Amino acid sequence: MLKDLFFNASILIAAISIGNQILINKDISPTSPLELRLFFSLTAGILGIILMASSIQILPGVIMDFRNIAIMLAAIYCGLTSALITGLIIGVFRLLYAGLTYQSIIATIPVVVISFGCGYTSYLGMSKFKKWLTMYLFTLIVPSIAFIILINDRVLLFKTIIIYWLCTGLVSTFIYLYISYLDLSKFIYRKYQLDSSKDHRTGLNNVRQFDIELNKIINGLTSESLVTMLFIDIDFFKKVNDTYGHQNGDKVLEDLSKILLSSSSHTDVVSRNGGEEFSVLMTDCPRDKVIEVAERIRLAVQDHKFYLIDGRSISITVSIGIAIYPDSVNDINLIVERADSALYEAKRTGRNRVTIARASEEK
Repeated sequence: MLKDLFFNASILIAAISIGNQILINKDISPTSPLELRLFFSLTAGILGIILMASSIQILPGVIMDFRNIAIMLAAIYCGLTSALITGLIIGVFRLLYAGLTYQSIIATIPVVVISFGCGYTSYLGMSKFKKWLTMYLFTLIVPSIAFIILINDRVLLFKTIIIYWLCTGLVSTFIYLYISYLDLSKFIYRKYQLDSSKDHRTGLNNVRQFDIELNKIINGLTSESLVTMLFIDIDFFKKVNDTYGHQNGDKVLEDLSKILLSSSSHTDVVSRNGGEEFSVLMTDCPRDKVIEVAERIRLAVQDHKFYLIDGRSISITVSIGIAIYPDSVNDINLIVERADSALYEAKRTGRNRVTIARASEEK
């Protein structure tokens, strides 16, 4: 029996591990997209079937399995609908596998009850541990009632319930600890992903992500493509740091990033390219619209009151250089260089202005 118990626990661990890898970049919850919840329900149902097919003989003439843990997993992650679908798959298989008999019907009813109970529990305002514990109690009590109905021998009934409770308790506890570990690992992994692509100070794309997004655009370039690069630099930012300190300088950077996001389209790639230098990468935006966006950013910064930590406010300005492919740069690989040159020209000619790279300057 111990060997079969270990084998069933291994099936659960393997299935959960594979599922975690497949869905590692997905948010699994009762509010997830329907197709994702259906996929989770189907896989949980198949897991329940595999567990039934690998049932454990705990006493002569008495077998058990861990199908209910598959229902618990569906409920804890995806809610009532998922739990019901998983329970339906398991219940139908149980009837088809064992035939439509009194025993199989009595054994199937607990699956339906547990599906409803676990699904309902998933919506209660409790911690994940308390939800899992409540679902675990369902999986103990409801099948035990079925045992009472089906087993007439009191000694055999007592042994069956004790063994069932011990085995289910052991495996469900281990599974809860394992999924908690996987959830933490998933959180750390996704945080690492985010940290590797976002600037920690402003939340904008960092240089690495900027390069990735630019390369995507370059690789997908067509004859109809229109690509614009805005390079934005804070005027006299060193003076801000020297006068008010780096903490206030960081606060200015954070506020500026919000202005850039609110002034840009959700399809634009807004990045912090280093220090006080930012960029906005745009696609399919006509020249007049590009100038309008750049001027909107410049004026928004000029008119904004940047509040310091002590409550004082200061004003800053930005210079913006623009390069447009194929309008002002014929080689897309030079768009960054040309935008940077236009930014330098904006600073050289007075700052707080927008300058567009001229095609005649391209080498």
